[in-house]
Amino acid sequence: MNEKHIKALIEAVKTDIAKIAAETAAKTTIAELEKQKRLKIKSRHDKRLRNTRLLLKHYNYFRDHANNSVYKYSQLKALEMLDELEDCRSDIYIQSIKQSAAKTSIIVSHINFMLDIYQVYCDRSGETEQRKLRVLKSFYLDKTNRYDVMQRENISERTYFRDIDDGIDTLSAMIFGIDAIHEMTE
Repeated sequence: MNEKHIKALIEAVKTDIAKIAAETAAKTTIAELEKQKRLKIKSRHDKRLRNTRLLLKHYNYFRDHANNSVYKYSQLKALEMLDELEDCRSDIYIQSIKQSAAKTSIIVSHINFMLDIYQVYCDRSGETEQRKLRVLKSFYLDKTNRYDVMQRENISERTYFRDIDDGIDTLSAMIFGIDAIHEMTE
């Protein structure tokens, strides 16, 4: 073999190595990006489940806060208009209270509506779904002792917690909408 042929062969091998390295790097990068996307979707789904749990855990407090707040959501527009007419700035603390009352009222109304929709869904779906709703409400809204619920429903502890998890999944989809459903299927 002559030197020219050897150099050409070396260049061909270098080109092949570079091509293989580039393909491997691209495949590895794509795999890593897909993995990160899956983790991000799972994280959002987990956050929604956690948020649904927190909303239900504190539902009674939110409901009481909304029902007993000095500022009702329906009053806020009128109060804001009066503030603008008087051309005076509200104290930040009072504004914060008004905004908190409005947000809490909206959240409670939304949860109530979604619970009503979930009730209709369960009524149409049969006894198992109705039980899941009863267990979920007993745990989060009524704060009933789990052993009393298990005995009343004639279910095991594992079924008790599975019913709560299943109810949270369904209610999360209802509360957070199409994004939650899309993430649950991925």
